[in-house]
Amino acid sequence: MTRVKQLHILNRVKIAINHTRFSPTGGIEKYVYSLVEHLLNRGHEVHCFVRRWEPYPHPRLHFHAVPALPLGEGIKALSFAYASAFLLRRQRFDIVHAFSKTFEQDIYTDGSGCFDSYLPYLRSASVWRRLSTFRPLLPIAIRHLERRRFVGTVRQQVLAMSKMAEEQILERYGFPPDQIDVLYSGVDTHEFHPHASPSWRDDFRRRYKTKPTATVLLFVGNDYRRKGLATTIEALSRLKKSAPDSTVLWVLGKDRRAAQYEALASRKGVQARFLGTGKSPRDHLRAADVFVFPSLYDIFGNAALEALASGLPSIISTRAGVCELIRDGVDGLLLRDPEDPEELRGHIQTLLRPDTRRRIGAEAQTTASLHTLENHFEKLLEVYMGVLRARGQKDSPGGRSGE
Repeated sequence: MTRVKQLHILNRVKIAINHTRFSPTGGIEKYVYSLVEHLLNRGHEVHCFVRRWEPYPHPRLHFHAVPALPLGEGIKALSFAYASAFLLRRQRFDIVHAFSKTFEQDIYTDGSGCFDSYLPYLRSASVWRRLSTFRPLLPIAIRHLERRRFVGTVRQQVLAMSKMAEEQILERYGFPPDQIDVLYSGVDTHEFHPHASPSWRDDFRRRYKTKPTATVLLFVGNDYRRKGLATTIEALSRLKKSAPDSTVLWVLGKDRRAAQYEALASRKGVQARFLGTGKSPRDHLRAADVFVFPSLYDIFGNAALEALASGLPSIISTRAGVCELIRDGVDGLLLRDPEDPEELRGHIQTLLRPDTRRRIGAEAQTTASLHTLENHFEKLLEVYMGVLRARGQKDSPGGRSGE
């Protein structure tokens, strides 16, 4: 019997999940929501320690309100972390799995990397942007919590969402290498797949005043500057001069400066549709031709993995952890410098050829099939099993909770 099969017959385990919010929408929130569903379906008992949650009636799911002082982002982060630690210590759990900036856990999934590695990209913003988002206590709070988590802590297992995150933690904090592993995100291939009829695709495009014959590039992200929207617009502007093709840019996401980017696209003569945000980019991925992800900094980039699963040929920045899954020129095109519009223009021009799009799109879907949500959760449960074994609970994994 393989280890994966053994996981199916685990006794009921009492698991605490620690994150700020429980919701089916959002990035990490959507993942946590799916994880909780998976654990409940396996028969485990789940306790969510959160600030806010959406109702989810289930006899084995319990919510615990964690207070956080609304005195600025820094105080909010600190108070949530320390309140979580206090509440978690009051009960006994087999596994404590955390996703927020906390320090009281058996397993920590790191999807943001180290603050000082991200800081250069934050500083590259305009002076006005930095002043308007000035939060003097936030950097102090985040650095303090990182040190609590990675320096001199009791034994915990860190799951980095990419090698990029793993390297940051090892280099900045000297974290023990045997306590950190890379576990890439998974994609729900039941939701994200390329199967859509031509008539459905044409009808969907018409909703956004886009011709069926146009080449649609899809951009997904909420922080337009960090995600590289200005570079994308400039690249398309240059493309018009060298390859006059009917290209349309769909921008899915939100940013308080969206009007400025719309004006930029108009000045550059780029056809752009700013679509706002929704629960899922599934239909937009099926109706588009190319996915662009010129991010300046992303520890992973779930939207790009969803694009691969949807069979979309994708252009992916090497500053995003998801690029570690890509074989350049085979299942995607790697963008070495996401701030270089000429490099991006060249990649877009390559993907104007339908045969190239079909070839790379098919390979992309194959790559995504290796990283399904189901496979991801099986690997995560193996990590859970390893933590329990380390405590000498191989025969009775539910024993710590006193059941």
